[in-house]
Amino acid sequence: MQIFEKRWHWLVFLSICVFVFGIALGIRYKKYQDYLQTQNLQAEILAQYIKNEKWVLKLRTDSGQIVYTTSKEKLKDLTHREIRVYGKSASCSFWQSLRSCFFVSYSISLLPATPTPFLSWISSQHANVMMSRFYQSLFFASHLPKTWRDLSSKLHISHLFAISGLHLGIIAWVFYLLIGKCYEYLQSRYFTYRNRTFDVGFLLICVLFAYAWVLDFPPAFLRAFVMSAIGLFFLWCHIRIVSFSFLFLCIGIILACFPQFLVSLGFWFSVSGVYFILLFFKYFHTSLDGIKKITWIALSLNTFLFFQMLPLSHWVFPLFSVYSLCAIPLSVVFPIFFIFALIAHVFGIGWVFDGILEWSSRLILPSRDIFTPDWLFVLYIFLCLLALKYRWSYYLTLGIGGMFYVFLVVKM
Repeated sequence: MQIFEKRWHWLVFLSICVFVFGIALGIRYKKYQDYLQTQNLQAEILAQYIKNEKWVLKLRTDSGQIVYTTSKEKLKDLTHREIRVYGKSASCSFWQSLRSCFFVSYSISLLPATPTPFLSWISSQHANVMMSRFYQSLFFASHLPKTWRDLSSKLHISHLFAISGLHLGIIAWVFYLLIGKCYEYLQSRYFTYRNRTFDVGFLLICVLFAYAWVLDFPPAFLRAFVMSAIGLFFLWCHIRIVSFSFLFLCIGIILACFPQFLVSLGFWFSVSGVYFILLFFKYFHTSLDGIKKITWIALSLNTFLFFQMLPLSHWVFPLFSVYSLCAIPLSVVFPIFFIFALIAHVFGIGWVFDGILEWSSRLILPSRDIFTPDWLFVLYIFLCLLALKYRWSYYLTLGIGGMFYVFLVVKM
């Protein structure tokens, strides 16, 4: 069945979303007013780095507000530590507060350390702090060190570090292989009447929710989690889930409950990636079978996504290197690396890939800042929306992405 059979069903759904969005936005506005009036903040340090000879601290307050502040004092690494900041809020509009605000600090007090078992578990397996930060970002969405951020931007592989639907898919696949086989054995002996897909799927959703809770619900991962949870429910109801309607429904639900994602770049890039994946499977067909089909789809999908995301990503992130084409094979092999890295850390030998990763972090790749022109960005968005209905528009977006890559290379 389709999600909604009639147009008025969509109108009812959108009305409910707008109503919920209004309530969530009102709650957020109340927290914003409380933030403006406060002089003391208790927050966790998400990241710290030096800028203009000052330490910049990225904080997350107890209410979930993202705040930046600075300190002239010489600080040691305080990432993930709790602090209390006395000061006042700089000028910050409500809409700006949905992303972040700046807090002028007069004094900063370090609170007693609280144990972080998962992060400590990773750090204990690496002698190099930068490698610890790399895996903490990969597994638990911690702040990525500047060296890795620059390298990932140049190679256009930031999506591999930002925990998103790709990571959720890998975790789900591994979980189903391990738990699904055990459940299948028990089912054949004790409860043959149960549905393995739904039972294992429900267990998986519980595990993913716990993981999302530990990560503090990052936008891209939350989008993937919501789609997975709703998808399992729709599958149980025999409702079609591989569709654009399903994507739009999930977007509406997420934005209604989390209005701050309206200005989240990570969320919209995640949505764009899923949108292009759905377009790919709508228009791409192959007569191959077996492993050849899987290999061809993996290579084609990652190639198409790379070129089609270029005009979008360069409108926000201008850093470009000719070596960014390496993103295609790296995206194909990343799931294998992620699984082996996770297994290695489970068995306490997470350092096994440190050698090649440290070598990679020292690579010096020539780069240049090149933005997507506004007129091209607007035209490209329009063509992407047209591709929902017209095949020629889909291939035109692919052609524009390819030509834009050539343009970037020439501009280098």
